Amino acid sequence: MKLFPRTLTTLAATLLAVSPALAMDKRQADAVCASWTLACPPGATASGGPKDPSGTLECRMTKKGRQVRHGPSVTCADGEGQSWGNYKDGKKQGRHVALNSDGSWSEEDFVDNRLEGRSVEYDAKGQLLSETYFQAGKRHGPSRTYARGVLTSEEAWEKGRKVKKPTAKTRSQAP
Repeated sequence: MKLFPRTLTTLAATLLAVSPALAMDKRQADAVCASWTLACPPGATASGGPKDPSGTLECRMTKKGRQVRHGPSVTCADGEGQSWGNYKDGKKQGRHVALNSDGSWSEEDFVDNRLEGRSVEYDAKGQLLSETYFQAGKRHGPSRTYARGVLTSEEAWEKGRKVKKPTAKTRSQAP
């Protein structure tokens, strides 16, 4: 039986663990902000709310005598979700989204509080501005920037170190 390379195995595990279909979307974040109710996993309770100056509603649980985030977290402004993501035992887990006041936004995927997989930024019109790939919290693979939908720069990274030239593989696909 042939074993898959570690990079491929890690990427597959990440995609399974961080399914975009399971991540909260804008509609769901807005619903949380409108109702100020949040469904927390067993053992966690919702904290924050409309009187919280940060506008954050999040699930928390006690672990080793201190309160940590555990479950979904949403930051609201004017009744709409501005950022949202999930936590597990105080660490970022899964897809985290942040909207900016100019309408642009970013999406990042985390595993145990470390960036993992594709991290992207979009402008207010939804055009891709940048994409960078991460493995175990370090840049790994292509890192690209765009202007008006056109590729303007590209770098290649391996385990957090910039390599001289993007290879044909990094130009055509992600790690």
